[in-house]
Amino acid sequence: MTKRIGIVFFLFVLAMGALCVRLMRVPLMIPAQSGHGGARVTIDRSRGAVLDRNGEPLVHAQPQAYAAVKPTPEADAFLRAALSAERYAQIEPRLARGILVAVPVDNATASAAANVTRGGDVLLINAYPRYNKDQLAPHLVGHLDPAGAGAAGLEKAFDGLLAGAAGELAVRVPADAMGRALAGAKPEEQRSRYRAAEGIRLTIDARAQRAAQEALAGGGIEQGAVVILDVETSEILALASAPALDPKHIAASLDDPLLPFFNRALGAYPIGSTFKCFIAAAALEQGISPRFTFTCTGELEVSGHIFRCREKIHGEVDMAQALAQSCNLYFIHLTQQIRRQPAMDLMHLFGFGGEIALAPGIVCAPGNLPALEELLLPGEWANVSFGQGKLLGTPLQMAAATACIANGGVYNRPTLIDATLDQFGSATAYKQSREARQVISPETAARVRAMMVTAVEEGSGRRALPDMGGAGGKTATAQSGKFTPDGSEILHTAFTGFFPAERPRYAITVFRENGRSGAGDCAPVFRTIANALGE
Repeated sequence: MTKRIGIVFFLFVLAMGALCVRLMRVPLMIPAQSGHGGARVTIDRSRGAVLDRNGEPLVHAQPQAYAAVKPTPEADAFLRAALSAERYAQIEPRLARGILVAVPVDNATASAAANVTRGGDVLLINAYPRYNKDQLAPHLVGHLDPAGAGAAGLEKAFDGLLAGAAGELAVRVPADAMGRALAGAKPEEQRSRYRAAEGIRLTIDARAQRAAQEALAGGGIEQGAVVILDVETSEILALASAPALDPKHIAASLDDPLLPFFNRALGAYPIGSTFKCFIAAAALEQGISPRFTFTCTGELEVSGHIFRCREKIHGEVDMAQALAQSCNLYFIHLTQQIRRQPAMDLMHLFGFGGEIALAPGIVCAPGNLPALEELLLPGEWANVSFGQGKLLGTPLQMAAATACIANGGVYNRPTLIDATLDQFGSATAYKQSREARQVISPETAARVRAMMVTAVEEGSGRRALPDMGGAGGKTATAQSGKFTPDGSEILHTAFTGFFPAERPRYAITVFRENGRSGAGDCAPVFRTIANALGE
């Protein structure tokens, strides 16, 4: 308990410091520093670039207008109109002494200053704060500590590179020894490596990342994640976690019971029925026909354990129908027909049970793939058949395994870093572990893809069907083994799939903590993302 209190206190102090740093960086007024024959105002400081795959900045991306004001009657009139009475009162004493100041203004105010700026009394400058109002990929980008060093995410992983590209945006005006602007002098902008090109370029696609974050929010998923991968390469195009972390206001996230610091896309959870896609692949690889049938009567006994289909009795179904209707009993019966060791070896090849390192300090949890001896226990192998029991996986692992099926059975280890960039913005060598392997035959992959398309067009995934292009996928509603105070079990829900149905380009996994059903919670979010990507 004492250790926990200490940790909370440390985080609180860290957050308060970060908040103070933020307030210093975007103040209501920036006073001038005088010396060397002039007065100088530092408006903003920058670090190295973090770009998406197309060169779009993920930090220092949105402009904030500043007005650098040399005190004159015209400039004073502008400030009275542009600022609230309270903010104007804060800077009036310095204006009265003839000292240069800089204040943030909105875009409309900046436009209204045109007449004043032509006279040179007000210099309008666009600064670019490190983080945006609606920051893209905040869990990946990370945030800074009170000293301005990287404290988490990519900011920490590449702190040396990003800090080494530090820059400054400032304004200077000739002034006397008292810091008073000289008559006839005009404010001049000064830049020193501000928004330097040196930094890192990610595999992230800003358009896909934005679609993922907006779909999470629009889908009402308070705690969850979305992962979007390029099917052919498994490069991460989007990785979003909810609730979003606001790097500008770290303190606000400390006491949030929804735990915004936790990146749910990299966390391990019960997998649920999305795992049936890979069980089907294992059965096909072992020679089981896709026409293999089973009659679902609603319950099945295995080693003294009674298993039930939760929603309905499915009757006689083959493999594609069982996947589409998510029949647990079919897959329990199916796993009794296949060899366990080769099946679990295949799951390892699909990426389950192993860490995925994305950058120094940014690692996807390994989850848990039960050992063979555990599966000899009564009922454990049956539980695994429909993604329950001790089986755990992450949204990123699920997206990568889905991409493997959509990619003709070839698995690629997901990657996040495309390149490091030199001072000219040119790519330099960056060796990130890349791995590709043929996990299942192209024929098996094609059969499972067709089953997943049927699941979207005719089965439990119908609400995932996009407006154009079609899709394949699978729903999941997983028991967590945890309960609410009223005794209700907490369910985790998901949908994983690919888009479009023919020649898939994207593998998309949507996850929700404390959900109701994969079909209701996550399939519509997949549809929203697919529609956005298909535009």
